[in-house]
Amino acid sequence: MGINQLIKSLQKSLSNGEDKKRSSRERIDELLGELEKKEKKLKRKLSDEKNPKKRKDLKLQLKILSTQRKKGKARLRELEKK
Repeated sequence: MGINQLIKSLQKSLSNGEDKKRSSRERIDELLGELEKKEKKLKRKLSDEKNPKKRKDLKLQLKILSTQRKKGKARLRELEKK
């Protein structure tokens, strides 16, 4: 699954209401795991990349992924408290 699809899926799961708490938690947890794998892969690519333009693009993608993971983790904690 591509980065954009993962992010869209996570955003959809984050916006779900109270009625789907359990399945939403499980799905968010699953998506966070996938995002973490993507983040590690991008970090490896970044360390190997020499082209400045590609490095800049990879850094931007990493920043987006880390922000989405933070949002997902916050939402997961919020759901666990309820």
